[in-house]
Amino acid sequence: MFMHRLAILAFVAGLVGAPTVSRAETYRLASPKDANDLSLVELTLKAAGTLTLAGQGKTRELPMSVQARINYEERMTSAAPGPDTAARSFRYYRQAEAAIKIDKGAQNPVLGEAHRLIAAQTKGGTNTLFCPTAPLKREELDLIDVPAGTLAVNALLPADRVTVGATWKHSDEVLQALLGLDAVSLTDVQSVFGQVKDNLAEVTLAGTVHGATGGVSTQIDLKARYYYDLTLKRITRFAMLTKEKRGVGHVSPGLEVIAKLTMRISPLEESSHLSDDALADLSNVPSPESTRLSFESERGKFRLVYDRRWDLTSTDPTLAVMRLVDRGELIAQCNVTPLAPVSAGKLTMLPEFQEDVKKTLGKNFGQFVKVSQKSGFANVRILRVVASGEVSQLPIQWIYYLVANENGQQTSLVFTLESSLAERFSDADRTLVSSLRFTDAPETTAAKPTPATPKTAQKTRSDRTAAKPSKEISPQ
Repeated sequence: MFMHRLAILAFVAGLVGAPTVSRAETYRLASPKDANDLSLVELTLKAAGTLTLAGQGKTRELPMSVQARINYEERMTSAAPGPDTAARSFRYYRQAEAAIKIDKGAQNPVLGEAHRLIAAQTKGGTNTLFCPTAPLKREELDLIDVPAGTLAVNALLPADRVTVGATWKHSDEVLQALLGLDAVSLTDVQSVFGQVKDNLAEVTLAGTVHGATGGVSTQIDLKARYYYDLTLKRITRFAMLTKEKRGVGHVSPGLEVIAKLTMRISPLEESSHLSDDALADLSNVPSPESTRLSFESERGKFRLVYDRRWDLTSTDPTLAVMRLVDRGELIAQCNVTPLAPVSAGKLTMLPEFQEDVKKTLGKNFGQFVKVSQKSGFANVRILRVVASGEVSQLPIQWIYYLVANENGQQTSLVFTLESSLAERFSDADRTLVSSLRFTDAPETTAAKPTPATPKTAQKTRSDRTAAKPSKEISPQ
């Protein structure tokens, strides 16, 4: 009995004296998915570096800087993005403005009052922003389409419960959406759960991403820190530092830039702009029609609506230059020129227009492929001449348009493309021209036609280049 009692005492003593092993606490870091969840997002972006311009076989570098301030109310409408799912929201922008400096030039884009309501979607690594009530302008889309949108940031959170010190890698799709890229080819980015303090879970993120945007390769080194509020159950702060080196593209210069982005996300009690009544009959699911962009010529008093494959590389008052890029390849270029108005009895006839085209192309002219005249919207008269020829032994196709209305307002559109790309180009010219609408009477000092020929001088976003058709139709 005594020995049995000693054995029991020894066992109890062993339990008391043994070190206590406790399981590490786990945390669930998940963003709200309630369709009624409202937030106020306040974002600032600062960037500085150099742009690399290429043209006529030469390159030059220009200093650049960007300072942007964007604030919006946001209402989530679907869950976080996954391989086959989409995250969607509606946003109302209280403020969206930027100061952009390139060399000695400056731009100050702002989001127009008519476009403050924006629909957002992140799906399969692709972010899509559009206005469900009226087409955005290209400069407005570029202003608000900044890295680290709310939907992309929420996707950084781990799928499972995690402990302090845990690490997790991010998929190519998540990083593609976070950085606004078209594709990610290689990455080593991961997040580390650092600590919990004052009910905030602190997570750091770091690594390098190799990818592409606009058909151009890019490398981005990034570091970020974000805080998850365990009470509010949401990311409330996000800061990211990136260093990017990007090659020269068909519609954009190369760049080497360092950027710092900071974002605060706060719960919002209500929003009259995002109420059920305000959003009734509006969809935040993008479609080819809802994602189109608009361009309006003040001098020519006309408006165009175009799909996002077209990029405006120049918006000079006397000439708009557009380039069609599909899957990273330059397909065609279009020069849009407002013309001086004429009286109804002096409108150019189709045979005269053909002769003008032939003279303009000069030695590059080969033959006429097709000519036509038709009536469009509101009795607009559309002359169309398709010509083929060669430039430096490269087969080229030109499509010339002269569009005029009963008041004598006129606009010229000239499409240039390699003949081998005609099938991929398809009816892109007809789609663009059919969207043209004249507005008020134009200024009487409108420019002469500016055809896309080897002699055309074009003003791109930050340079003037000669438009000599080549294997890329025209050099940068």
